Amino acid sequence: MIARGLVAAALLATFALGCSQARVGGESPWVADTARRHALADERLRAGNTAGAKEALLAIVDGAVPPGVPLGDRRGVLQDTYFRLAEMDLQAGDARAALASADRGLGLGRADDLFVANLLVVRGAAHESLGDGPAAATDYHDALLINDKLLAGVLHEQPDGRAPGAQP
Repeated sequence: MIARGLVAAALLATFALGCSQARVGGESPWVADTARRHALADERLRAGNTAGAKEALLAIVDGAVPPGVPLGDRRGVLQDTYFRLAEMDLQAGDARAALASADRGLGLGRADDLFVANLLVVRGAAHESLGDGPAAATDYHDALLINDKLLAGVLHEQPDGRAPGAQP
């Protein structure tokens, strides 16, 4: 079985970068509506209504994206939503559904960004839950490579080479 330390490192790196990299641009009404649906899902999860949260997120991926939404915004919003759905499926013990959601998200495109890294981490966890260690290791490794590129980019932007907020 894959070392839990690798999983924890991948998740920590993804979370740390998420605070600065996971924003989808655009001021389109569709992007704003999806943000409201994500907030509704959060509210429902806090209330213990997992089915309602999932319903709010499914409305995003099952709905039509209006013309004019930039491709990058479309991909980012949908991949982030598929990640959340896959995460919920994993927490419910349904690794096959999590794998399917992650695959649908990755099917939208593979950029070196946080959205793809998140999907790879959750897909790796689904593979691990299904007993497919080699596939899990590949996904975790690919996610770590993306996170390494993202971190290098963030560090490159810092004049002293330190991570944002790091103490001297």
